Amino acid sequence: MDNRKLPIFINVPYRLVEANIERIANLGVGVEVYAENNILDKLDMGDVKELGRKLRDNGIMCTAHAPFMDLSPGGYDRKIRTLSKDKIKRAVEMAHRLNAISVVCHPGYNKWFYDGNEQLWLDGSIETWTEVLSEAKGGPLVLIENIFEETPATLIALLGYFKDKDLYFCFDSGHFNLFSTIPLEGWLIPLKNRIREIHLHDNHGKSDEHLPIGRGTFPFRELKAFIAQLTGIIYTSEFHSEAYAMESIKTLQELIS
Repeated sequence: MDNRKLPIFINVPYRLVEANIERIANLGVGVEVYAENNILDKLDMGDVKELGRKLRDNGIMCTAHAPFMDLSPGGYDRKIRTLSKDKIKRAVEMAHRLNAISVVCHPGYNKWFYDGNEQLWLDGSIETWTEVLSEAKGGPLVLIENIFEETPATLIALLGYFKDKDLYFCFDSGHFNLFSTIPLEGWLIPLKNRIREIHLHDNHGKSDEHLPIGRGTFPFRELKAFIAQLTGIIYTSEFHSEAYAMESIKTLQELIS
């Protein structure tokens, strides 16, 4: 992928995409289609394929975002892990039908759940992502996104296990700002070769506000210097309020220009 040929993307819930195709096209952006847990269960894959066709006909590139609420792809409980795996595989199928470039997933590590036992989480994760990658073969890139991780150690371990496979990293600026206990370079440098997507939004380090770039405390100046070295990256603005749409798109365009 060449950044010069890629639009920036905006996150839009699946249920709102079709009704807003013309507006998205007029903005000149791509769309990250997010299917939350219960919507995903109800999807008719024939309808999903038709939505993908409509997006292409309107010149809109797309990515996808898997559900994450309640899921535990590296979970100790086998039944919960199986349910999580099946949800993610269905999201991969949705991404296939949309002809999406990538599908972003949350790996589900939380130190409080695992009492710091990273290996327990890693063992379950390897089983899950092996199956997910098999499902995605020939289709969307599978990306894992940081959320509750305080350091990138578990993500480095997981991506290291799959170093010869198509499992990549999506860096999320807002989640870093909330949960990281180490500086930005401690994430970006060791994961540089695995980054394929970056989610851009801001907050004040207290809640996941999904503000436009520069409205909170994330160190965007440092990030701008880093991304100047990257090519082939998907940049996605994740604003949760339509009131922030134009500002979020504009500030993201300025960041990567």
